[in-house]
Formats: sequence, C-alpha cells, structure tokens
Amino acid sequence: MTCGTSVGTFSDAWSHETPTEPPEPNSSKDLYAAIGSSVELTCRDGTSEGLEWRQNGSILVSSPVLHLQNTSLKDEGIYTCYSANGDPVKTVHLKLGYAPSPPEVKCWAPSYPLNALCSWTQSPDPILPTHYITTYWHVDDQQAPSVRSCQRLREQDRQCVLEDEELFSLIPYLVNITAVNSLGSATTILPVLPDRIVKPDPPVNVKATALPGNKVHVQWSPPPTWPDPENFSLKYNVHFYWGTANLASTMGPYEMDSMVWSGLVAGRTYRIRVSAMDAMGYGQSSEWSDPVTITLTKS
Repeated sequence: MTCGTSVGTFSDAWSHETPTEPPEPNSSKDLYAAIGSSVELTCRDGTSEGLEWRQNGSILVSSPVLHLQNTSLKDEGIYTCYSANGDPVKTVHLKLGYAPSPPEVKCWAPSYPLNALCSWTQSPDPILPTHYITTYWHVDDQQAPSVRSCQRLREQDRQCVLEDEELFSLIPYLVNITAVNSLGSATTILPVLPDRIVKPDPPVNVKATALPGNKVHVQWSPPPTWPDPENFSLKYNVHFYWGTANLASTMGPYEMDSMVWSGLVAGRTYRIRVSAMDAMGYGQSSEWSDPVTITLTKS
C-alpha cells in the first residue's frame, strides 16, 4: 500500500521583462523547464532594437523575446542573446525534464531480523538531477515519533536500509521517500510491518548428484545475507523441470539443506533450483536460485 502526494512546482520560465527596464549585465543562468511546456526567454540592454537570440552561432529570432513551444529534449542547450553591436547580453542554459512523480516504493527484508531494504522507481523518470529525502519512524500514539534516516550508500542510489527494527510488532513503521528537483517535489509514505516483508535472498551453492536407482541428491546452502539461520531458520522448496515449462514438479518444504528425489527417468536432463522462506511462514519466498543441470545416464 502506498499513498503519494505531489507538492510545490516551480515556474516553467522567467517572467517577461520590459525593454524599459535598466540594462542587465552579461550573465549566465540555468533554466529548468518541464518537457512539453512553453518557455519564454527575454533579455534587455536598455533598448529592444537590434537584440537577437542565437543557439550554436545560428540566429533563432531577431527580438528580445524567444518563444519555445511544446519543448522536447532536442530544445535543451545554451541560448545567448546578443545586442545590436554583437556583445552577449545574457546566456541561458535550458535544461528539460519532469517534476517528480510520487515514488513507487517497495520494501523487503533479506537479512531479517537485522535490517530491511526499500527501493523505489519513478515514472516518468524526472531526467533532471533529483534529490531524495529518505526517513522512517515507528508509529506510536504514546510518544512523539523518532524520525530516523533510511541510509543510502551513495547519493544517487534509489535504495536505502532500515535498521534496528522492532520484532513481532503490530505497529507499522512509516517509510517516507520524497523526491525533490528544480521543478517540484513528491512524496510517498509506505506503512511497513517488518514480519510481513521478510523475503530471503535465494539459496546458494546448489549441487545435484546422481545416485543409483535413478535418484538425485540435491544440496544447498542458506543465502549468506541471512544472518542467523540457527535461531531464525529457513525452509526450502526444490523445483525440478525438464523439457517445456509444463513438465515440472516442486518438492518441499524441507527444513534441512538437502533432499533426495527418486523415480526419475534415465537419459533425461533435469534442471533444478531452490527457493527459501522463513520457517515460521513470515513474508514470502525468495526468488529461485540459479538452476543447476544434471543428466541421468542410461545403464
């Protein structure tokens, strides 16, 4: 469940400046505008006579005002206004993109009970440089919430870490992801119960060994990101498939790190993969491990 609200949008372009205003010094500015918007660029040097806008040396309009309609990314670039005597009056670097949409947030706990991860996407991508505010707090009517930072390794990452969660809590955490750029901001608040977002990473070191009598012994190791398999044990499902996707069988769950499947067909090639889930049934199963392949030889 997510709920997002979009707030605050900046002006798409500067307001029109009249030629009766005093001359402005030669300046360079960044101007941010939304794709599809109309942009008006103005300049002045004490008179409107002889002013012209150029881009890449080419004259676009002989006027103190340049109108760009229904802008697209091809309109990005550097625009310069020149006076009648050829001196630059103003330079504008036009940068186009979108105001942020409410981030689409998902959270899962591959390292339960130590921490959880939250990641997010945006559609459309803002394109423009976008900063993210990432915080979370525990909802508790008895006291004011203590807001903590959802840590990111790098500023540009769209994933953060929730730490020190309260186990078996019936009161959710609220995760706030706010996207901010030059055109506006948008926020998503996601309620999270740690026990309900448990999702281990896939098991590793999956191996299959043929045994006499058309049997296969399959063994695996718990995901290395699962911190305490002794006290927070996992259960596993084993998926065998051969030929088409319709020819498959899933065995389990097993609360050990191996199993034996009998009654297989000699000469057939089997692909085997394993998934993990919290043994108490919290959350959901991991993705399947990378498959291993084994062919049973004919005697």
